[in-house]
Amino acid sequence: MHTIILAVVGLLLLTSGCTGSNNIKPPGTDSGSGSYELADSTGYVVRLPQKPQRIVSLSISGDEILMALVTPRRIAALTYLADDGGISNIVEQAKAIPGKVRGNAESVIPTQPDLVLMPDWYPAEFTQTLREAGLTVYVYKTPDTIEEVKQSVRQIARVVGEEETGEQVAADMDRQLTQISDRVKHIAAAEQKVVIYYSLMGGTNGKGSTFEDICRQAGVINGAAAAGLGRGTLLSKEQLVAINPDIIILPVWDYTGTTDMKKFADDIQNDPALQSVKAIQARQLIPVPDRHFNSTSQYIVQAVQDIAQVAYPQYF
Repeated sequence: MHTIILAVVGLLLLTSGCTGSNNIKPPGTDSGSGSYELADSTGYVVRLPQKPQRIVSLSISGDEILMALVTPRRIAALTYLADDGGISNIVEQAKAIPGKVRGNAESVIPTQPDLVLMPDWYPAEFTQTLREAGLTVYVYKTPDTIEEVKQSVRQIARVVGEEETGEQVAADMDRQLTQISDRVKHIAAAEQKVVIYYSLMGGTNGKGSTFEDICRQAGVINGAAAAGLGRGTLLSKEQLVAINPDIIILPVWDYTGTTDMKKFADDIQNDPALQSVKAIQARQLIPVPDRHFNSTSQYIVQAVQDIAQVAYPQYF
């Protein structure tokens, strides 16, 4: 699901010693007091003399994970998107961090960070530019599943020296998922609702998307994935009619800043070509917060709750 959105967010951010091991030496095990090292998702070995105290995050997911792991005084800057309630789950917490950056060297380098957290969708050239400027950069893998989100939480927790807190965040995700599962696990496969996500670009969030995993955890069928459509495939009207979903999930966040979201929903609801679709007939075009279902942080669990509650309100 997140591929198209990450590409858009990436454009927003950008425009305004190697090893194959992922082993970590915990703080205090190297010759320097409190020093440790670990390999990032690209295999690059990151060496830290101590727990980082001036951390910069370069993605909204990194912002959200970081805020759950360390105190605000250890954060030099978050992305400017942390202040945007349409895509951020930490608007209130982010007020404690005055530094906000965009995805370019001119924005990052002056913050004088001792660690930069960066997702792997940034160009390698940008990563190299920051390293050549003397900055320590840790690149983490963008998750495709909820399990991989938990792995990201643990990886970032290791690099900031807060493994125990990372385990607590992952455990809390598991607890919330279990609570949701307990409400929907009895629903027979034949009774599961078919759901489609319809983005401003007409994206489907099909096979291989985080939305597919969200749907699985929520006890619903991702219609696009079931039809064999990929996560970045654009959905035609003919395909939407053929899938015939029970529910169409609509975005809330207007990343363009120019879209009339009510008109967007009305145009779908009133499209003559879609009047045979069950979701249209039942007026089941449901807006769900983008900050949840486009999340690749611990807040992705909220998207599972959102979808399950929309599909099966009688159990919530």
